[in-house]
Amino acid sequence: MRVMVAKSWSRKACNEDAVGSRADGAWVIDGASALEPGPLVEGLPGAAWVSSVASSFLTDVDWDGLTLTDVLADLIGHLIERGRRAGLTEAGTSRSSGFPTAAISVVRQRADVLELCLLGDAPVVFTGAGPDGPDRPDSPDSRLGAGTGPRVFTDPQYDCVEQELLSTVRADLDRGDSPATAYGRIHATLLDHRARRNTEAGSWILGDVPEAARHARSLSVPLTGAGDVLICSDGFGRLVEPFGLVDGYGALLAAVRAGAAEHLVARLREAELADPGRVRHPRFGVSDDASVVHTVLEPVGPAGGQAKGTTAGTCAAAPLQ
Repeated sequence: MRVMVAKSWSRKACNEDAVGSRADGAWVIDGASALEPGPLVEGLPGAAWVSSVASSFLTDVDWDGLTLTDVLADLIGHLIERGRRAGLTEAGTSRSSGFPTAAISVVRQRADVLELCLLGDAPVVFTGAGPDGPDRPDSPDSRLGAGTGPRVFTDPQYDCVEQELLSTVRADLDRGDSPATAYGRIHATLLDHRARRNTEAGSWILGDVPEAARHARSLSVPLTGAGDVLICSDGFGRLVEPFGLVDGYGALLAAVRAGAAEHLVARLREAELADPGRVRHPRFGVSDDASVVHTVLEPVGPAGGQAKGTTAGTCAAAPLQ
């Protein structure tokens, strides 16, 4: 697996996303921005802290012999331990509240198998030689035949959730409500969704609840030749929706493959700034961190030995301890 692009762009003081890679794997972690002001954790906003700690763990952990679900479970245990040491004393208990959370998508190549683990709204796009599979309907490019076009993998917990919430905002805007009124009206709903995360009444996400690992979408895709993979945060995915600057995730992968990632983000920032009221393109937040990893898959020998990697972000990552 060769990483061609692993980059995150942010307009915030601290990037709340993190990207990373190692010889046989890569990931994107998208910290969930706080809906209300909260305390710093080891000097970082909670979302930036959880993404940086998680990425550092994935960079250094010995994951040979473990499934990605096992790795995710170990990561949650590590976050609980680090959180308690950072002053989040009730982390991992039923009394815990407000623990930082993040979406995470990890891919790993094991010889002729591509392994994926998704928890949250960070899509993975695969193209190359492989058998047709049940995920083809996930892709806006599903009209393409088996093995010829992109396959888009998502966590079904999050499919269409944001679009449905924003449809309410759009209806209010179309009725003549001001942006402040329309977005203010949905805020209580967003708080309720966030409060129910990592419970049976809501959706599961990376945080301090070990049970979440069992709800991650983990699967293996047999490979019959070379291919490539793109992982992105939903902020980078804004190029596809809502802005429509790129026609589908297959085109997004092709553009990044062609070296256009920087140019795409520049266009995205222009589009965000041109709609500060979020009226033409309803969305939560004028601008969002945008992160992408693009890797090329190659035939490799049997897995063996520990592979150390790299991690990237715009704030100093809390060290792995």
